[in-house]
Amino acid sequence: MAQIIASIFAEQSEQTLRLATRAAMAGADWLELRLDRWPLDADLGALIGAIRLPVLVAIRTVDDGGAFRGTQSERRELFGRALAAGAQGIDLEHWETWTPSVGRNRLRLLVRSFHSLTGVPKDLHAIHDRLFDAQGTVAKLVVTAHDLADIAPVLNLLATIDQRARPTVAFAMGRTAWPSRVLACAFGAPYLYAAVESGQETAPDQPTVEEMAGLYRVRTLTGTTIVHGVLGNPALQSLGPWLHNRAFRRLGLDAIYLPFETSRPEAVQAMLPRARLRGLSITAPHKQAMSAQCHRLSEEASATGVVNTLTYEAHGLVVGHNTDVQGVLGALAQKGVAKVANGTRNAVVLGTGGAARAGVVALQQLGFAVTMLGRSLEPARAFAQHHGVRLGSLQTRLLDELVPAVVVHATPVGSIGRDMNERLVPDWRPAAGTFVLDMVYQPRMTRLLLDAAAADAIPIPGALMFLTQAAAQLEMFTGLQLPEAELRTFLAGTAASLS
Repeated sequence: MAQIIASIFAEQSEQTLRLATRAAMAGADWLELRLDRWPLDADLGALIGAIRLPVLVAIRTVDDGGAFRGTQSERRELFGRALAAGAQGIDLEHWETWTPSVGRNRLRLLVRSFHSLTGVPKDLHAIHDRLFDAQGTVAKLVVTAHDLADIAPVLNLLATIDQRARPTVAFAMGRTAWPSRVLACAFGAPYLYAAVESGQETAPDQPTVEEMAGLYRVRTLTGTTIVHGVLGNPALQSLGPWLHNRAFRRLGLDAIYLPFETSRPEAVQAMLPRARLRGLSITAPHKQAMSAQCHRLSEEASATGVVNTLTYEAHGLVVGHNTDVQGVLGALAQKGVAKVANGTRNAVVLGTGGAARAGVVALQQLGFAVTMLGRSLEPARAFAQHHGVRLGSLQTRLLDELVPAVVVHATPVGSIGRDMNERLVPDWRPAAGTFVLDMVYQPRMTRLLLDAAAADAIPIPGALMFLTQAAAQLEMFTGLQLPEAELRTFLAGTAASLS
């Protein structure tokens, strides 16, 4: 099981000791002192002696992504001083020919590192062999991924390693690649590197100790841990990890749920360990593409033509589901929307993508006559014709003519990462009493919902929909249930908190 190494840049004693204390409180097992910026004439003895965690020392040069600009002899002298002061581990690059003397220090961890700052080398296995030829006790391979799918060779390497014989840490840097650090632990990597806190990263997009120890429970991951995740672009802001990882812990399951942000969803699905893969949540823009990866579709998935959930069954069978329909129905029901006589009331769905289709199916199940309004109508024409749905452009005039009892917004407009004051139909305001559901759930109260409340309409936060559909996903993934009221507590403190 993995130990967590908190990595910090040591620049002066007071700053270093403050961060070292925070690392211990957050749950770190080791402290990596990056001495790239440490003054060459400053004392290390008192500093290392005051740190209550075992210390691993690294001095990364500029060519290897660090900041050390001294000479080789100065670098080696700094290593020697750290070991003499009580450091129990050092990290040496693959090209370093010097090794410390054995028996004159407390050294018990010698890491041999390889860093690729441009991509993923083709010869990872050969590089791995060379790291052990260089007399390291642990090999560390760090590559750069421009898309999450690029980490496939890293996972392949980890899958072939006997970690007892050749302990190896292998992961990728890159904005979307940090889940590779957690996956490495699920493949038996003995260590995980993390930042003490946000803003104190020593590598790009480094996660925090607290997040890794708490939410992702990396110390408990094993070679049998079941893998789940959310597949989308974007996906890093998803609340799925907050809900599902806490639910797995509550249920006592050896399982993990990660954000898989990628533009190549089929490749990411293919690289994950199929024998341990049980479920994926699918979000925009991959809902239609991933339906083609399924051997069978549920009734809701067939009706919408898109999936938001995949489950992996025996003999490699992939089943596609659409819990968005259930999510829309649940959110509307909680605010008092009931069935109507078939076709007697109008409802409008803003958007024509995969999420919009779930909104259409749900509203038709409630008996509404549904109109889809969008910027691009052609992709939805076949769906609309099949379901007897009217199509139109995003115009205030059409909305005013329809006088919808329910409006469901199914585009990313207004979500975190975009202009949150953007309006899909800028000059439209709902009539008083109109139910307005925004599928966007971060932030909880979007611009659309604030406008609805100001117009005496009834705003319905997307978090209600998220919670209902996530509860259905949890049952599909695990065969177990938790009350929605309990799942709601797992979102406390997030942008979509329902409290």
